[in-house]
Amino acid sequence: MSAHTDLNLPRWQVRMLEVIPGLLSWGFLIGIFVLSIVSVEAASYVIVGYAMLWLFKIFGYSHRLVRGYSLMRVLQDFDWNARLKDLKNPNKALDALHKELESTKQKAALLNYKKVLLKARDNSQILDPKDVVHAVIVPTYNEDGAITEATIESILKNNYDTKKILLVIAYEERGPQHVHKSSQAIVKKYKSRFLDAWAVIHPDGMPGEAKAKAGNINYAGRKVAAWAADNKIEAENVIVTTLDADNRPAPTYFAYLTYIYCISEDRVKKSYQPMALFFNNIWDAPAMTRVIATNNSFWLLMEAMRPQRLRNFSSHAQSLQALKDTNFWNEKSIVEDGHQYWRTYFTYDGKYSVVPLYTAIYQDAVLAKTTRKTFSEQFKQIQRWAWGTSDTPYVMVKMYRSRVIPWHEKFVKLFRQIEGYFSWATAPIVLAFAGFLPLLFSPDSGTSIVAVQLPTLVSRVQTIALIGLLGPIIATMLALPPRPKRVPLTRRISMYLQWVLIPVTMIGFGSIPALNAQTRLMFGKYLESFAVTDKFRKDKPTDQKF
Repeated sequence: MSAHTDLNLPRWQVRMLEVIPGLLSWGFLIGIFVLSIVSVEAASYVIVGYAMLWLFKIFGYSHRLVRGYSLMRVLQDFDWNARLKDLKNPNKALDALHKELESTKQKAALLNYKKVLLKARDNSQILDPKDVVHAVIVPTYNEDGAITEATIESILKNNYDTKKILLVIAYEERGPQHVHKSSQAIVKKYKSRFLDAWAVIHPDGMPGEAKAKAGNINYAGRKVAAWAADNKIEAENVIVTTLDADNRPAPTYFAYLTYIYCISEDRVKKSYQPMALFFNNIWDAPAMTRVIATNNSFWLLMEAMRPQRLRNFSSHAQSLQALKDTNFWNEKSIVEDGHQYWRTYFTYDGKYSVVPLYTAIYQDAVLAKTTRKTFSEQFKQIQRWAWGTSDTPYVMVKMYRSRVIPWHEKFVKLFRQIEGYFSWATAPIVLAFAGFLPLLFSPDSGTSIVAVQLPTLVSRVQTIALIGLLGPIIATMLALPPRPKRVPLTRRISMYLQWVLIPVTMIGFGSIPALNAQTRLMFGKYLESFAVTDKFRKDKPTDQKF
C-alpha cells in the first residue's frame, strides 16, 4: 500500500516518481562501473573526488559529534524543573544568574542556560508552565510487560510532577494476549501516580490502515484529543510525546521539554526532538549491532548541531494542536515519524521546524535470542528506516504545488531528502570498492598508471578518514552505561576492537537495506506492514548518565 494516495495523482504518475530514488542510486553505482571500463581517467577523477568529499564530511561529522556530546554532558544534570519559575520574570532571573555565575562550578551549564533565558526574555508570548499538560503515548505490540514497565518507571523517575502527565499505553487487538494483560495491569498499578492513565486497545482491521505503529498512535491520539476537549484543556497546552515500549526518558526530559516549549515562539509549529541513544542493552548485544547502535545514536546528535536539517525521528514531542491540524499521523505510513515531519511542514506552508532537546531517550540496541535472529531483526529495522525514501514523491508533489514556500527552500529541502537516502545507499559501497574497479575491469589497466595508483590513493584517503572515528570511539566509551557485573571485563576491550567492523556494518546494514528499500519502491513492492523489532533484555537496564 502506498502511503500517498492523498496526492490525487494518477497511479502512473506516482509510480514514475517512486522510481527516482532507486534509479539515481543504481544509476550512480552502474555508471561508475561502466566509466571504469570506458575511461580510466574520468573514473579516477570521479572516485577520488567522491572519496575526498566524504573525507571532509567525516571530519565535519566528528567535529559536530564532539560539540553535541559536550553539550549533552554539560546539561545532563541541569535542574530544568527548578528553572521553570524563572519564566515568571526572565529579567529578574537573568540578574540572579549573573551573580550565580560568579561562584558556581556549573558555569558551562549556566552559560548555556543564559542563552535560553535570553530567548525567554525576548518572547512576549511565554506560556505559563502551570498550564502545560503532557500526554505520553506508549505503543506496544508484542513486547514483554517488564520492558514496558521499565519505561513507565523511567517516566516516574523524571524530575517533574507526574500528576501533570497523562499516560496512554496503546496496544493492538491483533497482538498477543500477554500484552493485553500486561498493559491493563501496568495501568492499574501506576494509574494513581499520574494525572490519569489508560490502556487503549487499537481495533484490528480498521479501513485504510497499514498494519503499522501509525494506526495505533493515531487512534490513541484521537482519544487524547477527545479527553482534552471534554476537560476544556486547550490543545496548544498539551504536549504529546510518543515513546516506544523500550524507551526510557532521561530524568531531565519532561522539565526540559516543558521549558523549551513554553519559551518557543510559534510553539505549535515545532516538533521537539530528544536524542535517541540505543544503549539500554548495549553490553549484551553482538559487536556488529553495537557498532550500528552507536552510529545510529550519534548520527542524530550530529544532526542536532545543525537544527535546520533535523526531522522527526523515533520518540519526539509535538503539540496536540499540531496533531489536530495535521489530522494526527498518517495511518497508511510505515515510517510515521519522518512522514509526520513532512505533513506538518506542508500543513504550515513551510513555517515549521524541529527543535533539538539535548537530553536522552534511552532505547534498546537490536537484540534477539540468537545472533542470527539479531542480525535479521537489525536488517529489517534499517530497511524500515530507509523506507523513508518513499516520502520522496510526496515531497516533490507538495513542493511543486506550494505557492507559498520560497523556491530556494524547496530546492534545499528536496535536495536533502533525495541526497540523504542516495548517500545512504551508495557511499559505503563506492568508498569500499570503487577504487579497485579501473584496475580490475579497464582494458587499459595494464598500461594505465592512474589505474594502478588509484587503489593506493583511495586507501590513503580512507586511512586519513579513520582519524574521524576517534570522536565516536571516545564518545562511546564515555557514554556507555555501567558494565553489569555478569559481563566480563574483556567485553570492554571488545568495545574498542569492534570498530574494525565499520566497513562491514556500513555496507551490510547500511547500503544493502537502503538499496533494498529503494529497489522495492522502484518496482512497487511496498512494505505492507511495520516489522516490529524483537525486544530482548537479559536483565533490567540500569539508570545511566550520558
